[in-house]
Amino acid sequence: MNTKAFSSPIKKFTGLLVTIGATALIGLPVLAQNYYSAAIFNPRRNSTSRSVDGTIAGEFDAAIKYYQNFQTFAEAVNQAGLMEKFRSSNSPDANKVEYTVFVPTDEAFAALPEATRKELFKPENKKKLLKLLNYHVVPGTVSNEEVAEGMVETISGDRIKINLYDTEEKITLNESSTIESSQRAKNGVIILVDEVLMPQKL
Repeated sequence: MNTKAFSSPIKKFTGLLVTIGATALIGLPVLAQNYYSAAIFNPRRNSTSRSVDGTIAGEFDAAIKYYQNFQTFAEAVNQAGLMEKFRSSNSPDANKVEYTVFVPTDEAFAALPEATRKELFKPENKKKLLKLLNYHVVPGTVSNEEVAEGMVETISGDRIKINLYDTEEKITLNESSTIESSQRAKNGVIILVDEVLMPQKL
């Protein structure tokens, strides 16, 4: 019996299985990445919301009223006159994301230098505050393509760098601000971040 002729297909088959197994193992982190980023940037609706009308502005109203951990950002939106912008839903499609808002927590604002914080909230610096807030807002949904490319454009015209880590469920913005959680609203997505994002020219 020709053992070489018999063992060759076995070796080929074994090699194929090893290759398939290795490819699957390599592919698993990528699948996990895609699943995690999709869950963050396009989350399901939050049934525990305290918003009256279910909009992003409604969530900001609730943050101010119930002292939620993004009250400072919500108050800034109100002071800048942007609340109504986030209250309306112009799309007949109830599932359409009109805005993705990166919302720094109160701790993130508290970490800013006190002088910077005070300057931003002065009435005469409304333009600066508007620019800062608009730098935290992306029109529509953050797409998988934008995540893959590592950049997303905000309504201020400036771009935010996105880093998605393969080895853990972690996404950072501008290489420092980490995404903590997200929730769906009637007209968009609120994504909590642990650092205030600063545009280059403020």
